[in-house]
Amino acid sequence: MSPLLLSLYPGTALHDDQGLLTVRHRWGRTPLGPYTPPLAAALHTLAAGPTAVDEMADRINARAESCGLPPEPQLALFHHCLDRLGHTLQRHATHGSRPLATAVPLAPEAAPRPGPVPDTPLTLDRAAHLRPVDGQLALESPRSRFRVRVEDPRTATPLALLACPASRAELGRHCHELPEGALTALLTLLHSTGFLHPVDDARRDAGRDAGRADTADLPPGWSFHELLAYDGARAGPRDRLYGPVFPLRDTEPPPPPVIRAPTGRTIPLRRPDLDRAAREDRTFTDVLESRASRRTYGERPLTRNQLGELLYRAARVRTVLAARPEDDRPYAVTSRPYPSAGSAYELELYAAVHRCQGLDRGLYHYDPLGHALTALPGFPGAVDDLLREASAATGAAPPPDVHLTLVSRIKRLSWKYAAHSYALTLKNTGVLVQTLSLVATAMGLSGCAVGGGDSETPVRAFGLAAHTEIPVGAFLLGGAAADGPDYATPPASTRRR
Repeated sequence: MSPLLLSLYPGTALHDDQGLLTVRHRWGRTPLGPYTPPLAAALHTLAAGPTAVDEMADRINARAESCGLPPEPQLALFHHCLDRLGHTLQRHATHGSRPLATAVPLAPEAAPRPGPVPDTPLTLDRAAHLRPVDGQLALESPRSRFRVRVEDPRTATPLALLACPASRAELGRHCHELPEGALTALLTLLHSTGFLHPVDDARRDAGRDAGRADTADLPPGWSFHELLAYDGARAGPRDRLYGPVFPLRDTEPPPPPVIRAPTGRTIPLRRPDLDRAAREDRTFTDVLESRASRRTYGERPLTRNQLGELLYRAARVRTVLAARPEDDRPYAVTSRPYPSAGSAYELELYAAVHRCQGLDRGLYHYDPLGHALTALPGFPGAVDDLLREASAATGAAPPPDVHLTLVSRIKRLSWKYAAHSYALTLKNTGVLVQTLSLVATAMGLSGCAVGGGDSETPVRAFGLAAHTEIPVGAFLLGGAAADGPDYATPPASTRRR
């Protein structure tokens, strides 16, 4: 029998639905089979608190005999129910009456790993991590659909040892405060919930199946933080708020759809004639097919009018729409040339101007509603820091005329969306970068997205508020190089026929 105790997740209820035993739980309802007094009594016991499976078997035998029922079918039905309820059964490792750790299922697909703990050296999953949850230390991993609550300080010793491969004998020698039975229960709990792996299997599969769910190694090509971010941005664990549930609606007002322009000198930008652009621009297919990342720039600098046209066509505010609570839109939104999750439009554009005819070298913020730039004070060397970082990220390319930094006012998203607002702002960033790139191509300019960088550099340069205004992307812009492609003539394969 398993050394673990079992209990039903709090709030789970049993019902007799016209002779069918049904369990209602946080994921929905699960029909289990015919309602019988022995089975119902056993499940009510599990709902009351942690119970050993062998103790439950004894109770079922006794209750079946008292009801005049053969015990074997009742036991079989009971084990069938345990299999069906894997997603709502908590598993407990204990030492006598003291709980050591409890595994809580986090999703409907949560199911314990079958089989005993292998008699080989063991190690923790490489994505496992500890963090405080509701006043208790919890072990989690994006590769497990369980959370293990650490309920006794004595479990810290085996967890620390299992960061490296450790045999059962080595664990026993160092875990003096845990008797063998308690240590076995803890290892069984960690193994059955996917936190513990046999080292031999992990090494044997390292070159062939590394990253499988039954090995400790991370999937090839994944870092711990990327795996954690990916899992956190999907529905994944269901014990949390997720999606457009407005988690901050009852505690604070929504951030404004457009921020007030910073204090400073305002430089109005020219508004291009969109009707003329529609007549004279190449076709969308021409622009799309000739778009490329261009990291070289012309001898003549970008002009203020060109920068203004690009920002107007790619990122201006077209309209502002008031809140409509009756339509489940309790916050004001805007319309812009690119799409944005929830019409939040949380992205701000900051410019580090290296050379631009009509603009001084320096730092600026773009006002998408007033279509103007505001000069920012910055500090000596701020422009050079941003250009140096961009050059490093683009293979030592020459400095652009203008370096645009995309900054997310993240709370515009997190006010509406729970658990994945950061993932959404990265998606929005990609959309805006693509829009900037296509407009630059249509205008015959050189443009290039920047794939990485140090977030602290723009934070220092523009005086951004930590975790409130977060840099999420950059776009480099300049005039087309003389030896670049002929933007006036589309490629033969995409010319209008």
